[in-house]
Amino acid sequence: MDVRPVVTQTAELSEAPAAGSAGPEGPAPLLIDLALASVALMWASTFTLFKIAWREIDPVAFTALRFAAMFVFSLAILMLAKNRVKPQRADIPTLIASGLTGYFLYQMGFVLGLDRTSALASAILISTHPIFSVIGMWFVGKQKPARLEVAGVLIGFLGVAVFLRAWDAFATARPGDLFSLGAAAAFGAYGVVNQPLTKRYPSRELMAYGLALGGLLIALVGLPAVLEQDWTGIGLGSWTILLYAIVGPVYLAYVLWNWAIRHRGIPRTVVYGFLVPILGGAIAVLVLDEALRAEQVVGSLLVVAGLVVTRLNKLRG
Repeated sequence: MDVRPVVTQTAELSEAPAAGSAGPEGPAPLLIDLALASVALMWASTFTLFKIAWREIDPVAFTALRFAAMFVFSLAILMLAKNRVKPQRADIPTLIASGLTGYFLYQMGFVLGLDRTSALASAILISTHPIFSVIGMWFVGKQKPARLEVAGVLIGFLGVAVFLRAWDAFATARPGDLFSLGAAAAFGAYGVVNQPLTKRYPSRELMAYGLALGGLLIALVGLPAVLEQDWTGIGLGSWTILLYAIVGPVYLAYVLWNWAIRHRGIPRTVVYGFLVPILGGAIAVLVLDEALRAEQVVGSLLVVAGLVVTRLNKLRG
């Protein structure tokens, strides 16, 4: 995989808040929608691809190596940038919170949860992160979501629950369920913590600073698993998935996610997280030859309805 186009794209997105803009008011709404849809697709692919790679690689070792490489990758991009924004002393506590919530706590919860419970239950629980973001905004008192935005989030979450048959998923609780729910809470908090930072720092800086703390903590915690892993018996497919995991679902996806939050705000951004289990199911149907059920069709329609409702508030404004 040639990462040079990715480096170019991330640099372009990070150079200025008006990147890809249609005018002085910011980027075109369609451009933001396409970016968020791309993020949802990258995140959705991980449920199938990671399960495939974990047949040969220990999940913790996979994640540790992945984030160690991502830190080096993000640092290289930052060093090549001409106009770097150094962290302000007043922002250091918030940057630390961003690294802990969006990288260490979320990623470890995601990996440990997916490895210890069904992909079905994990997808449902992690997809609740927009709810935690909305609750977090109310808690800090910085932004009061509009009624239509809240309604859109709830409709979208109902669609996820129907799509994934939530009434069957929780018949038996598993330790992985708690890890997945904790991951959702951590990523919901990450959106709230990161929103003010996105207005002062380009995405490349936020990625590098977040990975400097959260990413290196993941690598440190996973070091024993890395040393115990037999790396000689891993096939090309698993190595390809690992390379994709380094560039796509976190680095590029987080750049686009933070960029969208800066221009659109949390409620109309986080609702795209509801597309992740829907797209993840579609990928599983294509790759794993799983059957498509009636409730999945109904759930998909509800998710789309939730996205539309969140946009109605923008049209009314």
